[in-house]
Parts: sequence; structure tokens; C-alpha cells
Amino acid sequence: MSSFGLDPAVAADAAAVTEVVVALESSLYGQTAFSRADLEDEWLDLDLGQNARVVRDGDRIVGYGALREQGEQGELWRAEGYVHPDLLGRGIGKLIATGLEEDAARRGARRIQNGVFEADSAARRLLESLSYGAVRVFRELRIDLEAPPPEPEWPDGLRVVPFDPERDAVEFHAAHQEAFADHWDCTPRDVESWSKSHLVSERFDPTLWCVVRAGDEIAAGTICTGDTYGGGWVHVLFTRRPWRKQGVGAVLLGDSFGRFWERGERSVGLGVDAASDTGAFRLYERAGMAPVLGWVMYEKQLGDAV
Repeated sequence: MSSFGLDPAVAADAAAVTEVVVALESSLYGQTAFSRADLEDEWLDLDLGQNARVVRDGDRIVGYGALREQGEQGELWRAEGYVHPDLLGRGIGKLIATGLEEDAARRGARRIQNGVFEADSAARRLLESLSYGAVRVFRELRIDLEAPPPEPEWPDGLRVVPFDPERDAVEFHAAHQEAFADHWDCTPRDVESWSKSHLVSERFDPTLWCVVRAGDEIAAGTICTGDTYGGGWVHVLFTRRPWRKQGVGAVLLGDSFGRFWERGERSVGLGVDAASDTGAFRLYERAGMAPVLGWVMYEKQLGDAV
């Protein structure tokens, strides 16, 4: 039985939690670009007291976990957990995983998903021992830009306009949600939660967003930020169904490369579902992006809420 306790996280824990994540990722992949600013951005729409937990060894934080509700019905929750590599084998990972699972069950979850680094064999064995099964793999892809990208050539009938949050936020949110509705296990996000994630951050820069219109409708778009996870980061790239199969995705990606180049960002990354039916993974590889790390999403069916 572990002698550690699982406590609610507070904002002042950010530096220590970052240290745990950085240490674990570095031990698995030999390097990391994760920063405290990255963590604090991830916390923007997270109720720390309710949905983030830390494990302490005396005054030192040695583990961290977070839980996020997926969708409006509360039946699916998604967890993640990290243990400092110096303390592996001490029961900390199991404490985090089971604690978050119990929290989710108390709130009515019928399913819980838990994502771990693909290279973290210990975490994968732990989840499998707790009756989780692997259901999906996600990868971080990255490219180092060596020259200015060519100017984007948009299909006929499409035009790019600047993103104005006061004018465009609600419509852009709706277009984004619609475009992702057919992605694996996607659950809708309300505009308030979406805005907290994308518009409140100090990294929000509308000049890095792309809004593509066809007449008065938003047909496609990207959400990008600079100085994120070690460089430029493409958080969202979408094309609504009526405008797919016209090469819009490739042009959107090239447009984001150009915006980052102008900002002085030479390394550009994004996360992608490796099994996506949209062919996004192949699109990014054709553009010269290559995998640098991965996550495996595990899932477990829960019984009646406790």
C-alpha cells in the first residue's frame, strides 16, 4: 500500500508539476520542450481544486494527474498522469490512476480514458493491470522549417480573412465543432469552455489564426500559437465537409508554416490521431512532418456511479 497522498493541485504547484512532466518525458525520449507556460495554458479551463491532483513526498511533488469531462452528458471523462522517474515502482502511478477513476465515477462517468506516453511501458502495464484496454494512438509530428514556405494557393471560391474575436469567435467555434463532429470519440465543447482554451491565453495571437470563407460561410480554419511546446503549434486544423477533397487541408498547413516563418518560429508541431479516417496523418507526413513522440489512449468501462 502506498504511503503517499493524493491532494488537490493549486496554481502555486505549476513549477513543481512541470518538473515532473519534464523529467518523465526526458527520461523516455531523451529530450523535452515542455514548459511551465505550456502547463499553465493547459490549466486555463481546468478547475484545479476539482480536477487536478498532486502526489507529495514530504515537500516535494513527485506525481501529477488531471481529469477532464468530455461533453455535456458527463458519461466520459479523460485522465492523464505523470510520475517522476526517480520514484517509479513506489505505487504512485496506481494511486493517481485509481484516484482519478474514482473521482470520475463519483460524477457519473460510465467510461474513462487515460492517456500515457507510448514509450512508457511501465504506465502501459499498469493500466492494463487495472483492466484498461488500448483504443487509440496519437502522435506529435514536427517539422523544422529551412526556407520560407511558398505562398498558399487557395481553391476557387475561397478567401482568407483576418480573425476578429468579437466578430468571428461564435461562428468559428461552431464551424470547428461541426468539422470535428465525425472524429473519433469527439464530444462537443460549449463556446465558453472553448474560448477559455483559445482566447484567454497570453499566447493568443489572432494573426496566427486562419479563417477561410466561402461567401459568408466559414469553410475552414486553423488555430495556432507561437512559443508553445518548443515552437509554433497547430492546435486545430479543420475543413468543413462541403469543402473537403479539394486540397484545403494541405493549403491550411502551408499557410500555418508561412505565418510561423514570419514570426521567426522554425520548429512547428501538432498532435494527430494516428488512425484518423480523414487521412490527416498522411497529409502531415507528405508536408515533411515526422513523429517525435506518441501517446496511447486507454479506456475502461465503469459500472454504476459510486
